[in-house]
Amino acid sequence: MSTKIENYLEEKVAWKQGINPIYPYEAEFNREKLVIRLNDFPDESLYTLIVDSEEVANFDDWPEQWYRP
Repeated sequence: MSTKIENYLEEKVAWKQGINPIYPYEAEFNREKLVIRLNDFPDESLYTLIVDSEEVANFDDWPEQWYRP
């Protein structure tokens, strides 16, 4: 069962440090690869959540239930 796109920001996700500074965090969730991209803030949202190579959400505030290393 796949999580709906709108729920990703509400789920508990444990992120790992990525190797690319533009994509500083990565995780796996429900067998999907999640990546965070840093954007050109303030002209754009600070972050973009990418799931299996598809942009699914733009946001500025890191969700409280997400763990960052």
